[in-house]
Amino acid sequence: MGNLNDQRDSSQDDEISLVDLARVLVRRRVWIFATFSVCVLMALAYALLQERQYNFTTSILIGEFGLDKTIAEARSTKNVLERRIAPLVERSFVDERKIENMPFATSVIADEGNNFVTLQSKASKEQQPLVVVLHSEMASALTRDHNEKLSLLERESDIRLGNLSAALATEKQQMARFQKLLSASTQVIRDVGVSDVGIKGDVTARADSTANGMEATLSSSSRSLTFLLSQMQLTEQLSKRQTRITELQGELESEELKRSWIKQTRAPNIATASVSPTGTGKTLIVVLGTLLGGMLSLFAAFFVEFVHRVKGEQLG
Repeated sequence: MGNLNDQRDSSQDDEISLVDLARVLVRRRVWIFATFSVCVLMALAYALLQERQYNFTTSILIGEFGLDKTIAEARSTKNVLERRIAPLVERSFVDERKIENMPFATSVIADEGNNFVTLQSKASKEQQPLVVVLHSEMASALTRDHNEKLSLLERESDIRLGNLSAALATEKQQMARFQKLLSASTQVIRDVGVSDVGIKGDVTARADSTANGMEATLSSSSRSLTFLLSQMQLTEQLSKRQTRITELQGELESEELKRSWIKQTRAPNIATASVSPTGTGKTLIVVLGTLLGGMLSLFAAFFVEFVHRVKGEQLG
């Protein structure tokens, strides 16, 4: 029986506590409404005054001088931008506009294995012209640094192409001269005839040491035999010239291919805005403000009731 009565008393105490809780909420409804309204209005004002932020991105393609050969790695390029270029450009940026701090933050993003780095700034639409100026100056500073090195490779390649072209032109001129001589020799044999080929005559030989090796010059008292020997020599020289021309053409094509791979560091897009704004949306700000207002209004009601009761007990 005693336990049953205790349970009933506990139940009555709980009911009384709920009733008291409801009475407190009703009695302090002004505080609840005022606190809730203030929180919602502040959230609404903040949402309306908050400028929408966008991500502005600039991709810088690192210069190349061959297949999978870049003038610098993406990671090292990121370090150059962050530690050397960005501080100088930002210092000049704020000095020219006579402001104390940068109006937006800029980060450099680079991934291993890629041949580009990315500049990214978060700012409002109204600040896009400033972002364009900053990104352009940073990209220009980097491209000047890289392209000075690439220009040396370009000049070296141009010199090699010029030498190969000159050598090829010389070989073609010599080949044309030998072809003309061979044609003239053939015509002489046709005019003289081959009736005296069988005539015996003395044959002499002369050997000269040249840069291309040993060359022999044959002659005979027989005109037809001499012409035939000359044709053999001319044919051999034409074969050598043709082989050398083929080699030079291959070297020239290979060097032209290498030259075509030289691509300077460049920024094809400057401060491209993201399609959607970033950060917390205005609707979400109002919703969070409403939830926060509800919690603070209840806390304010109970806090005021607590203070009121403490003061009542002290006066009593």
